[in-house]
Amino acid sequence: MSDCIFCKIVADRSENNVTVYEDDYVIGLISLHQKAENLGHVLLLPKAHIENLYGLPATLDPPLMSALRLLAHATKKAFSSDGIQIRQNNEDAAGQDVFHLHFHIIPRFKGDAFDDRPYNKIPVDIRKSLALQLRAVVSHEAELQMEQMTKDNKQSGFS
Repeated sequence: MSDCIFCKIVADRSENNVTVYEDDYVIGLISLHQKAENLGHVLLLPKAHIENLYGLPATLDPPLMSALRLLAHATKKAFSSDGIQIRQNNEDAAGQDVFHLHFHIIPRFKGDAFDDRPYNKIPVDIRKSLALQLRAVVSHEAELQMEQMTKDNKQSGFS
């Protein structure tokens, strides 16, 4: 869709320096808008334009959920957070402001007063640094997930 900012990012490759994960179906980026106490906020979105969760084809469930799990694990480790918050909004009434399906993966810390703090536009040099920090952990976590899948398949009798 030509007026969708996320479609433009995917088509123009304009956010490569802050991309932390990508496969044929989805892309993960360090978010432009973050809370200073919760740096490392990632956006995960399908490459194809899908307005919201209601329009998500079932064929994208496996790659999307796999990437979401991977990025949640990696974000928690990379930024030493106490937990991870995953947010996803559908339609105006629920707070959706970019009408391209996306998930927020947010590092959270005990007592971080997240809901009381404003979002800020994060400079590109800080976003690049966060992306570098996270990419290394994403690679390691992806290897661990593959090893676990292989082990699970062998135990289940799959080859």
